[in-house]
Amino acid sequence: MVAVSTVKKDETKHLHVKLGSEETDVYDVITLYLEVAGRSPDTFWRGVGRLEKEDEDSMADLLISAFKAGVFLAREHPEEVRTLWVTEKECSEEQKAESREESTQQSRKKESTAFSHYA
Repeated sequence: MVAVSTVKKDETKHLHVKLGSEETDVYDVITLYLEVAGRSPDTFWRGVGRLEKEDEDSMADLLISAFKAGVFLAREHPEEVRTLWVTEKECSEEQKAESREESTQQSRKKESTAFSHYA
């Protein structure tokens, strides 16, 4: 039996990984992983701060640690991570929706600030 793909060539998919809730912060996830792995989060974050000098070795360490943190979180706390395979079109639509949501939230903040002096 031959498996036939129903996805068109121009509809290749890529993976989106998002945190499960807005209360979760990616920095906290990486810190948690580092603590569990027995590494010093303070040393790690100081190294990240030095990346402004474009240190390729530190950048590689950062990416590897972030990846490990993601794997750790997905395995140990699957409720914290959502994964979704999307096409380029779906990705673009998602980015537009997120942009509109951010814009709406910023507008609401401005409105509440503008009217706060009346309270």
